[in-house]
Amino acid sequence: MNKSLFYLSICSLSFLLVLTGCDEEQSSQIASSSQTNNNQNNNLNVDSLSSDTFDEEVQSLSYLPVTIINSYLFHNEPELLPNHKLIKQQKIEGASDKLINYNEQGYVANYDLEGFYGELDYKNAKYFYGTKENRNDYKITFDASKNILGMKNSKGDIVARNEFDEDGRLVEMTLSHFAENNVIFNSKIVYDQYDRVELVLYSAYVPVDNKVNFPILLQEKTLVYSNINQLEKSITKTFKLSSSGEIIVNDKNEQEVEINETCSYSDYTVYSDWTKAVCVTTGDESKTTNLIRTINYQ
Repeated sequence: MNKSLFYLSICSLSFLLVLTGCDEEQSSQIASSSQTNNNQNNNLNVDSLSSDTFDEEVQSLSYLPVTIINSYLFHNEPELLPNHKLIKQQKIEGASDKLINYNEQGYVANYDLEGFYGELDYKNAKYFYGTKENRNDYKITFDASKNILGMKNSKGDIVARNEFDEDGRLVEMTLSHFAENNVIFNSKIVYDQYDRVELVLYSAYVPVDNKVNFPILLQEKTLVYSNINQLEKSITKTFKLSSSGEIIVNDKNEQEVEINETCSYSDYTVYSDWTKAVCVTTGDESKTTNLIRTINYQ
């Protein structure tokens, strides 16, 4: 499989999109790390407003409904979650542009992510995804709260499956042959004691046969919050992998990281959402990317 095409396919899937985009340089670096172990998921070891400037609504830290959070997490990175105020539209400008619109209830309505378009028809339980010229449609299975339980393609094959915990929070997503792609993508979400996303584990596999999936990517993202509940930092590690699909462990018994990206967030709105970020990438690739986030609230 062409490795550059493999990474492009990752970038086309909204729940695996990194904020800094899928430029050619990034594609070559991530693709070069493309082998990971199917059993490794369990082994993964600014400016801001002071609290007295927030009104009572912000100080209460009134969180969004779980179903709204689930909708965001299925389609986008956790960095794009609002703090507590519903968003009508947000745009991210940086290495590439991303535009996401939300309906009156706060659920994702449609988006443009680097030339890949998605649209949800909640009334008819349809999901449209693809390029401007060519889009596929999928049948969605919703629960009573409009959580996406899964999706099927026109052949009736399951292409998306979500799992939720006892509190109704989205904890695992799997895309299998989505958008006519031969790669299986999986992400696991871990929450902290305040129900904020704390850790996301991303992995990707290529089916060898009906029983064996060969691992080709493993990433770990950690999110850090301030004491006034603002997203302060995110750290994304892409692990270095052996040709047999295992994370390489050095002589210090440490898992080797091929690429490390640290994003620091600043310039928060009155609703505690960041509007600027600086992402520094180190390791086999070195670069700095500035992000601008424009938010229109409901």
